[in-house]
Amino acid sequence: MTIGFVINPGSGPVEGATAEQAAVNIKQFVADLAVRGLNVVEVCRTPEADYDREYNDGRFAFDLTFDDGSLPVQMPGIPVEQVRWLGPDQDIWQFPRLYVDDSSWVWFFALNACHDADDDTPEPSNPGTVAGVPKREWKVED
Repeated sequence: MTIGFVINPGSGPVEGATAEQAAVNIKQFVADLAVRGLNVVEVCRTPEADYDREYNDGRFAFDLTFDDGSLPVQMPGIPVEQVRWLGPDQDIWQFPRLYVDDSSWVWFFALNACHDADDDTPEPSNPGTVAGVPKREWKVED
């Protein structure tokens, strides 16, 4: 008899997370969506839906409203550089997952989950770009 299990890296609790840092992170996430041509018209903090509230796991709820609908996002509340996985130059095992519409994704793929990504959506093969745009052109400044 063989027993197996699947490991979903980054889906566990996020230690030391805060709602304030999650709010900073969601701004960067929205900026990254804009680079991909996805217009977020409103971001609403929804603390009653926090995974952190129910599971004490360090993720905080936001509703993102787009031109054609809305999606709930559970954003980890640790520094953005510890959440924002963009490609193979980073160790994916060290990054917590976001939840988009209750499905877990690392940052790069969470962006895809916010729209109907087609086969033209680039894989994170070049760590210096996302969707062909150099990182320096899409970083949000405080």
